[in-house]
Amino acid sequence: MITSVHFKNFKAFEDFAINIKEFNVLTGPNNFGKSTIIDGLRILQAAHRFASRYNPKLIDLPFELSDAWGYEIPESSIPISLVNMQTNFNTDEPSLIKFKFSEGQSLTILLHPDYRIYLFLDTPRIIPRTATQFRAEFKLNLAIVPTLGPFEIDEELLEEDYVKRYYGSRRSSRMFRNYWYYNSQNFNAFSDLISQTWPGIVISKPEKRDMFSKELMLMCFENRMPREICWLGFGLQIWLQLLAHIVNSKGADLIVVDEPEIYLHPDLQHKILQILNNTKVPIMISTHSVEIINSVEPSDVLLIDKNNRVAKRISDLEGLQHVANLLGSSQNVQLSKLARGKKILFVEGKDLKLLWRLAKICRHEDIFQFGSLTVIPIEGFTQYERIIHTNWAFTQILGEEIKISSLLDRDYRTMEEIQEVLEKLSKQVALAHILSKKEIENYFIVPTAILRAIEQRIKESLNVSHDRPTKPLNINNIIEDITDLLKTDTYSQLLSHRVKPIHKAGKDVSTIISGFLKEFETNWANIEYRITVISGKTFFSTLNEYLLKTYKVSITYAQIANYIKESEVGNDIKIFLENLSEFKNS
Repeated sequence: MITSVHFKNFKAFEDFAINIKEFNVLTGPNNFGKSTIIDGLRILQAAHRFASRYNPKLIDLPFELSDAWGYEIPESSIPISLVNMQTNFNTDEPSLIKFKFSEGQSLTILLHPDYRIYLFLDTPRIIPRTATQFRAEFKLNLAIVPTLGPFEIDEELLEEDYVKRYYGSRRSSRMFRNYWYYNSQNFNAFSDLISQTWPGIVISKPEKRDMFSKELMLMCFENRMPREICWLGFGLQIWLQLLAHIVNSKGADLIVVDEPEIYLHPDLQHKILQILNNTKVPIMISTHSVEIINSVEPSDVLLIDKNNRVAKRISDLEGLQHVANLLGSSQNVQLSKLARGKKILFVEGKDLKLLWRLAKICRHEDIFQFGSLTVIPIEGFTQYERIIHTNWAFTQILGEEIKISSLLDRDYRTMEEIQEVLEKLSKQVALAHILSKKEIENYFIVPTAILRAIEQRIKESLNVSHDRPTKPLNINNIIEDITDLLKTDTYSQLLSHRVKPIHKAGKDVSTIISGFLKEFETNWANIEYRITVISGKTFFSTLNEYLLKTYKVSITYAQIANYIKESEVGNDIKIFLENLSEFKNS
């Protein structure tokens, strides 16, 4: 999978990079570089297709670049115009587009009006010498959906090679009938998807108008009334084309969609997001649609600005509101999400990112997709009373009843404190849960997953420094040592919550302190108890200090999550996610 793209002196970008994740919504004002990114991917798609048929060779690259293994790509293979590729007509330097892959490989394309087009490669493994080896090392299957328009009224039969070359380009709408004429193997799946997503519509395979004609016709039946597709409404014409491209993207490792919102009602924009998500393939969408931006999580949105060096991934609703303002929208993003879904989840601070990772492990990541659940952060457990009054407040604003759910950290509270809060919340909140562990970070203290994440980081660091660590890695000893450092503070915090109500009642606390110390010491012998009650945040901070000092690496929650199995997720989190899924869909 492609993980990043770096552009130098290419069209809108003098020097610009973008990191690619599972879901990527590119947005920004016109002429800020979104189309440049998609054009770069189109060039890669065509160059890779050509290279896959031939053996690489050692290339003497121009501009004093080091010789590299790769290919000379014929300009005729590239489906876009290569005129004025250089930024601000700077022909003193080449245009370079470097694509990095998930296992450390890279493909770089060099463009210049005075030279051939070059595709050269790099890999931490053995350089491919044959076409078979190239295909194995650089697995790539891009499905690029261009900006679509209405069908041509008349469409003549074209050469099959021409259709194959340009169907993924902006000429796609002009050869829709031709595509299905030559590629009927997926037509039934396409027809079924149309009928499922647009009730009353049935579509038939394209045919020649008559045996002597070159004109193709593709008939559509709307509630049994026949008509040629050029006479359908523009929204339905675009819908047919979008689904055709998606059906034919089977096996792709990245689906790219350019401005899917054109002619589509907001409901269809939401629906296309769901269909794309159901492909279980990484997605990249270029859009100006505030509806689409409102329907995904802020972290899925990247602001593209050619005046910056890097695409900015949005981190919160405030950033999403800034994007909406840049696009000229006066919508309040948070209220728009709430008005559409009418359901809220309150979480503490930045817990959502970690909750989403746990949800993904438990196959519930769809809970947080496409805006039907509005997530609102609150600053700490003590703010829970504000949750109770939220339903009344939003009902007054929106004129409709809002359903509320909440997830709070346990911190160091006793079961009595927790039960008291849950009883208060249950009167106004449809779903309330307080974690059984101290905070959500504790659910990432999974020894086997932490070990695998550290080993991977050490392996990656060896590719750079080649300094193999001398100290053996014993994760159980490390966890035991770090939790011992946190023992005194943990005991003090837990004891404080035990003593507080007794002290207020004017009772003697010495007996409670003595009894709790014995209980705590007994429980502390169990590593699971330690993992439950310590501060997860402090644990990982201390762990990374140790790793940097000892192994010159650090780990993140995301890296640990890659190795956590569903069976290793805390039971209370799994139950909460199941209940939250039902709450969202109710």
